[in-house]
Order: sequence, then structure tokens, then C-alpha cells
Amino acid sequence: MSTTLFEDKLTQEELKEAILSFARSRDTGALGTMGPAGLRVSPVKYFLDDNFHIYIPSQGGSKFDNLEVNGEVCLLVASPFQEDYHQIKGVQFFGTAEVLASASEEYAVAEKLCPWPLSSQARLIQIFCDSAVYVDRLGSAHLKQNWRYY
Repeated sequence: MSTTLFEDKLTQEELKEAILSFARSRDTGALGTMGPAGLRVSPVKYFLDDNFHIYIPSQGGSKFDNLEVNGEVCLLVASPFQEDYHQIKGVQFFGTAEVLASASEEYAVAEKLCPWPLSSQARLIQIFCDSAVYVDRLGSAHLKQNWRYY
């Protein structure tokens, strides 16, 4: 069995719901950025809305240096591996990120969506997700499937 095979076992709407359900069951992921600070993968807390806009509060770090020049990002959210390196459930979100101005309308909307109190020093990164790869190797489906924002 190939681990890189993408099979359309779910409709795009079913896949969207599976991804949202899984991502909402967690609040921690790894954000990948690339820029003048080099390749960075940062542990982050996140939350998301129904339209695959992902919000990451953060107080600093080299990810902000990278985002100033390159908004292309990947956020990985995954369960721990079970028994071996193959049994896992997770999603990789791909998209473009921007740092929201604290006085902006977008920041105010995100602040209302945030499930926990934001620090007064927190900056908010918003990811506009345009695609995702969802993997479920914990159930019997053994699913790996692409989702695209249309």
C-alpha cells in the first residue's frame, strides 16, 4: 500500500467537514514559514472559522520576519502516532498568511472567535487556506485526500 496515494473516498463537502471536525478537536499545531530567518517550524496555538481561515496568536519570533517577505505557509495539526509510524490522523493546511493590524476589523472579528483570552501583547496571524491534505490512518478507511478551496 502506497502512503502517497490520494483517493477520493469522500466528497469535497464530506472532506471539508472531516477536516473542520478534526482541526477543531485540537488547538496546537506546527507552523512552517520560509524567509530571511530561514526555514522555521514553530509550535503554535490556533483556532479557525467555517471558511478555513486559521488564526494564530503569537507574541513574537522569527516567523514574523519570514512572514514580512513570504506569506506562504503550512500548518500541520496531527494526533500522536499510534503503535508505529503509519497510524496517525492529521491535516496539513496550505495557504497565505498575513499579520493582522490590531486596530483592524479583521482583528476584532478574530478576537471574538478566539476560544481563550488573548494576551495584550499577542499579534494575530491569519492564514487564508487554499488547500489541505487530510490523512486518517486510525480508522478502517486509511484515507489520504486533497481538499481545495474553490
